[in-house]
Amino acid sequence: MFSRKHLYIVIVIACIAIACIIATVLFITESSRYSSNPTVTPTATVTSTSSTPIAGIPVYRGSIEHFLASYYYTLLGIPREGVIYKVYLVGNATAKDILNWYKSNLAGYEVVADYGINTISTPEGSVEWGAILFKKDREGVGIWALSGAPTKVDGKPGTVYCVVVGDIEKLTSEGITTTPVSEGLPNSDQVGGEEPIQRYPGSVMLSYRREEGFPTIILIEYGTTADISTVAEWYKNELQSRGWTVKSEGKTSEKISLHLLKAQEEVGVIINAPTNERKYTLISIHYGSYKLPSKDVESGTEPIERYPGSVMLKYHSMVISGIKIIEITYGTYDSVDNVVSWYRDYLRANNWQILMERTEDEGKSFSYTKESAVLQLTVSSKTYTEIEILYQGP
Repeated sequence: MFSRKHLYIVIVIACIAIACIIATVLFITESSRYSSNPTVTPTATVTSTSSTPIAGIPVYRGSIEHFLASYYYTLLGIPREGVIYKVYLVGNATAKDILNWYKSNLAGYEVVADYGINTISTPEGSVEWGAILFKKDREGVGIWALSGAPTKVDGKPGTVYCVVVGDIEKLTSEGITTTPVSEGLPNSDQVGGEEPIQRYPGSVMLSYRREEGFPTIILIEYGTTADISTVAEWYKNELQSRGWTVKSEGKTSEKISLHLLKAQEEVGVIINAPTNERKYTLISIHYGSYKLPSKDVESGTEPIERYPGSVMLKYHSMVISGIKIIEITYGTYDSVDNVVSWYRDYLRANNWQILMERTEDEGKSFSYTKESAVLQLTVSSKTYTEIEILYQGP
């Protein structure tokens, strides 16, 4: 399974096959296993095409194994310590489809927690996610599934899901960002913590989670007796008056969602109507601060020089048949045009040959080759300028 960036790499290799036949043969030998797979956006990175079950837990038909960005483990509270887990991707399925399938196919297990389907805003777009925890004796099985803009397969809906197996206490001790429903609204805050935006007047805090690093994430849930339209209108007016800009909003009879931006900050406000089990309106706040750190948060070998003054945000590498694949993300506050211009000059001066240039929704993408190496460079505008490097070579 290849992301669009990985697909460019395959095209580049084809173009330089005559010039670097040995490296190309090595790569094709390994990558032929993936040749029939569709493209995937950067939420998950390929590790294998097999869909081997983990600890005997069945795998949804058509799934392939994947690597899930650490951001999502933090955001969704997926445990990784003291458990075993695998991540899969499947096309033409939603998070709800995956969760319902596991409800019907885990014979002998009982459901101990069902967190339903929730919407969050991420740097890659809006995502719907859900989670279910199962138990059989002391063994626990957790299924976390997410679908949306970052998980499309060949432009069609897809789902990334994580299967976690371990002692039930390991699965429940990590905590999940959404509080299970309860019948009545408490009279006072159940937890406390720094609140990055104003809360709806009279609401009570039900859950709180903060994750430091890049980005800094704060997840809060409040409860109120007000109706969802009143709450949504208050948040929209209050935040806009404080300099926030509405990027998107959605409304159904059961839920209203707002996505707002201000400088290097983003916030998603999801207001859920009362249900038969939960007798109050649930307000979910998903806040992210994307102010760039003063120093690198990841480290690793860099195949080319980085843009001056940028900081390393993500790093991932692997070796296939002796060929290195290195994926790095940097951040800077300089403009997309300035970054693109610097890389053009630098790569040209260092004998890299350009093979492809594309204009993306929020930036530009380039493919280069030099001897037996290929390079994919993507520069895009977010609350900062993001630089993604995908290198393959010796």
